[in-house]
Amino acid sequence: MASLAARAVKAYARRVIKKVPRDRDHLVQHLRRALNNSPLPNWLPPGVRRTQFAVEGVRGEWLRVNNPTQAILYLHGGGYIAGVPTTYLTLCARFAKALQADVYMPAYRLAPEHPFPAALDDALTVYRLLLKKYSASKITIMGDSAGGGLALGTTLALRDAGLPLPKCNLAYSPMADLTAPHGSRNLNELRDDMFTPEMYHVGIDLYGRTEVDRLNPHASPVFGDFKGMPPLLVTVDRSECLHDDSIKVVERARAAGVDVTLIERDGLLHVWPIFYPLLPEARKDVAESVMFIDRH
Repeated sequence: MASLAARAVKAYARRVIKKVPRDRDHLVQHLRRALNNSPLPNWLPPGVRRTQFAVEGVRGEWLRVNNPTQAILYLHGGGYIAGVPTTYLTLCARFAKALQADVYMPAYRLAPEHPFPAALDDALTVYRLLLKKYSASKITIMGDSAGGGLALGTTLALRDAGLPLPKCNLAYSPMADLTAPHGSRNLNELRDDMFTPEMYHVGIDLYGRTEVDRLNPHASPVFGDFKGMPPLLVTVDRSECLHDDSIKVVERARAAGVDVTLIERDGLLHVWPIFYPLLPEARKDVAESVMFIDRH
């Protein structure tokens, strides 16, 4: 059974985030209002400093440590139309402190103003910045929801371009299929505490404007060839509308010989690890994530 704290967060998400949008404009306004003003605490432990970075027009948050031994590129969620890096300061500070890592959280461009491949291009720009400071074997790319899909799409794009790949990927409940599939998108309508099927169906073509874009593995990693990809950790709850996205990614990656760790839970909610340290379940699975990065 979910913890009391998890049940409280689930109730909050149902009341504040989950909604049937009237149209595209309503969805954009609603998600930016709900997700860009997160009530999550911003707490940095001793030894982690917050600053900003800018590279080739891409800005974001940078969590710094003394004498970093590695770096993390963290890509925020929000359906490619909302979300801000500041929501993730406490979570990413945990990674910075535990792994002696500098963490970069870009405020990549959002749709509908900036459709595919804008977010991908911005993620690639920041990764190239990291390559100037670290070897690829010292870089992790991770993200949640749309950011989880973007983390996978970015790594696929790097592989396809023949560029050095990160040492591992982590994807929390990745939004990895922009083709509006059925399955869990509809079957979990009542069980999902954060989103409705309509939110996905209305929103996906704001980023992937054409069918060609939506079928592109760099936008929809479920269609990608994962051969040669780095080790991957995926988390997903069985009640999510995006459950199938995660399972399809895991199946394709394993079929290609990728070392995959799947954390599949019951009774939680979409991207529960980002609610660190509020939820005991998040504390547990963030610790698993830290160990995953540390051993690769």
